[in-house]
Amino acid sequence: MIVFLLACAGAGFWYAGHTVSSKETAQTHQVLSQSSVLAKIRELNRLESTAFYIDTIIRTEKQGNWYALWQDSEKGMFVAKGNAVAGIDLDKLDEGAVSVVDGRVIVQLPQAEILSVQLDHLEVYDWRTGAFNLLKADTGVLETVQVQAKAQLVRQACANGILEQARERAAAQVARLFELANVPVSVYPAAGGHCRYPA
Repeated sequence: MIVFLLACAGAGFWYAGHTVSSKETAQTHQVLSQSSVLAKIRELNRLESTAFYIDTIIRTEKQGNWYALWQDSEKGMFVAKGNAVAGIDLDKLDEGAVSVVDGRVIVQLPQAEILSVQLDHLEVYDWRTGAFNLLKADTGVLETVQVQAKAQLVRQACANGILEQARERAAAQVARLFELANVPVSVYPAAGGHCRYPA
């Protein structure tokens, strides 16, 4: 009798364990399609993967007029601090860039680009009019300085390889997104790209 009860209990435990195992398998089963993968990646929107923080010096000069005895000439030196952020705009990812082959997701990323440029601080180092600094300086020059400073930030970031780093890091981040979900993935960053001030 005792042996019969033990056998029944063992059968019950086996059945319960088998049922739980079947449920777990059903819950972890995933169906991959091109559209679902594309939607998942696009949820990231703009993938900002690299930021360069840069200090740069901007010099300005305006020639004076003879009728003001050249006292309206103007020279300035400014120190600008800011950052340029590069990454990938995933809204540009089209259906042809994503495929699913034998359960593996294959992604061809768009080109990396400068996504934003921000001027954090602008310091006046030297700013004077004429030989004796008698006239009031033209404050409108500050707008020109800001534009030039942002353009200089982009040039320096490009020279330091911001797009190359953004390309590599973005590919790693997208791959990590699928690896965390235990989905096999191959991510290929696009070569090239124009390193320029964002439109």
